[in-house]
Amino acid sequence: TSAVMSVSWAPTGREFVTGSYDRTIRIFNLNDRKGNARDIYHTKRMQRVFTVNYSMDNTYIVSGSDDTNIRLWKARSNEKLGQLTPREESAMQYREALVKKYQHLPTVKKIHRARKIPKTIKKQTQQTIIQKESAERKQANRIKHSKPGTHHFTSERKKVVDKEVD
Repeated sequence: TSAVMSVSWAPTGREFVTGSYDRTIRIFNLNDRKGNARDIYHTKRMQRVFTVNYSMDNTYIVSGSDDTNIRLWKARSNEKLGQLTPREESAMQYREALVKKYQHLPTVKKIHRARKIPKTIKKQTQQTIIQKESAERKQANRIKHSKPGTHHFTSERKKVVDKEVD
């Protein structure tokens, strides 16, 4: 929702992590084309995140924030660190197999996608969506109620382009 201050690619090249001004660290998977974060990290004490980086073994994420703290996060929050017992390993594989088998069901999708996001960030996201919709509605009304040819419709893709080089 806020400005992204830092981006870092995973050593595998399949994911990237972002640190943003809204005090969150988000991990994105390249296979997910919807733009949803795989994991979201935040704490109440953490301030704006200015730098993030993966460890070379793709196990940890290091973040540096405005409060001059360096934090170490697990790249996969649900994985246990250290040696797994055979029982834990089989239980984890069974859970993954169940999710894969029933991933088409709406309730399983909802549970799998669910992320705990702080209330302030959720409100900020909702406010940003409302502001964007309001600006679009205002522009549509300007075009509808003005003389023909006075206001022109420009697509979102064209608005992003600063300068075109021939």
